[in-house]
Amino acid sequence: MAGTNSLEIEIHNYFQEGTSTEYVSRELVAKYEKMEVLSPSEIEGLSHFLITCGRFDLLKKLYVKCVQRGKIGSFPVGFLIEALSKQHKPVTDRAMNVCEEIIEKQPFESTALQQSYVKSFSVQVAKELKEIQKNYTEERLRQKTRLIEQLNHYRTAQLQEQEEAVLQQLTKLYPQDLEIGLLKQAHLEKKADDILERVISKRVIAKPKTSIDKANTSEEFLKDMHDNILKIADDLSVNQPDQLYNLAILAFQFELFEACLKVLEKAPETSARDWLRAEALLEAGKYLELIHLVEYLEAKETHSTETPFGATYLKAIAYHGLGKKDLAIRLMESILQIVPYYRSAEALLVEWKS
Repeated sequence: MAGTNSLEIEIHNYFQEGTSTEYVSRELVAKYEKMEVLSPSEIEGLSHFLITCGRFDLLKKLYVKCVQRGKIGSFPVGFLIEALSKQHKPVTDRAMNVCEEIIEKQPFESTALQQSYVKSFSVQVAKELKEIQKNYTEERLRQKTRLIEQLNHYRTAQLQEQEEAVLQQLTKLYPQDLEIGLLKQAHLEKKADDILERVISKRVIAKPKTSIDKANTSEEFLKDMHDNILKIADDLSVNQPDQLYNLAILAFQFELFEACLKVLEKAPETSARDWLRAEALLEAGKYLELIHLVEYLEAKETHSTETPFGATYLKAIAYHGLGKKDLAIRLMESILQIVPYYRSAEALLVEWKS
């Protein structure tokens, strides 16, 4: 298992306690069987451990329950074939058909084995690889859209527990998705605002302040916050540059968009940093800079299926802000033709047309 994750740490801790491989295997399978959703890293890490331990019986039990209950978004075909080969059992026609059926619903993955090994089981599937990948991408997009629709429904109905459950499912199924990351940030920001509001409401104030006093206090607080964030950014840029992105998110959540942009200038270059900068430019009303940045990201991230939608969405809002209403409407309509209910596109379109 490459890298270090929570599963590796958990296994290490078990063995540090002197427990047997039999005990560790059963405990891990029992724990992960109870989870609603298993991420690709969790199912791959657990599969690798069970195959290494020779516990093919537990691996089979895990896979059957995962498939029956729809716990995983991407079935580890490579590990299934590796388990069969390590048991020295011939791969039957039925097993090959099962593998092909799974592969048709998802792209080739290189879990334990290389793609070429899996491809060898079906020449026909290998020839249709591009079509399979396209279908899988579209299905994943439809699944994400459905879950986001559920999320918006629960949010509108103020069903907080259900909203959080759907958001956790989205985060596990799409861990690298920028849009899901921004939805999670917005959710955390809302929770933080609720906590802050409760704390403020409990304060006992001897003398009520006038509206002018409150406005001055708020401005002073935000100014101090802005200055402190920039001071921290100077220190982190020298000692912990990888933490600058988190500091920028904090500034964004407090609506200190100028401070957020200044912090991001010092942060290491990543895709997440660039997209957060795009959101900050949008909120700051810097539409020309936003359009230039988004066009750069479109050219840079041609491999991503999410980039065209996010880029078009931001450009539409930017063009509307610049007074190019017709162009903005056309761009937003082009998104909704492919992905209905994408972010707030439908609501914005209704507002712009009216």
